[in-house]
Amino acid sequence: MVTSVVEKRLGAPPVAAEFLRRLDVAGTVDRLCPGRDIAHATQGQFIEVVVATRLTAPAPLWRVDRWAREWAVDQVSRIEPELLTTTVRAGPALDAIAAHIRELADSVGARTIGEFGIDVSTFHWAMTTRPWRV
Repeated sequence: MVTSVVEKRLGAPPVAAEFLRRLDVAGTVDRLCPGRDIAHATQGQFIEVVVATRLTAPAPLWRVDRWAREWAVDQVSRIEPELLTTTVRAGPALDAIAAHIRELADSVGARTIGEFGIDVSTFHWAMTTRPWRV
């Protein structure tokens, strides 16, 4: 006998989660930008959910918790949507990675090349005189 049914959209979050795990995005963020020990979700876990949000619903970064309730985020990431309130998590997480954005991009980029066997022998890195803005 079925006592209740919960219906959520699946979409891109499981695919994004698998790729992000293979690239160790959360681990890399957490090594470079450790959060507080009392947090229920790490900085890296939040950033992974933000990436999934952007792939699924490319819109301004707000009400991530509302988006997570509609999609199967808690089943995929094992993070309760209530822990993803934008005002509580987004600011500190984005501030934390801003200071390490170059290291994060380099680390995840290098891991992507290795993990997926990307041939970079013909890649060209276009450098500009303008620094990155975060």
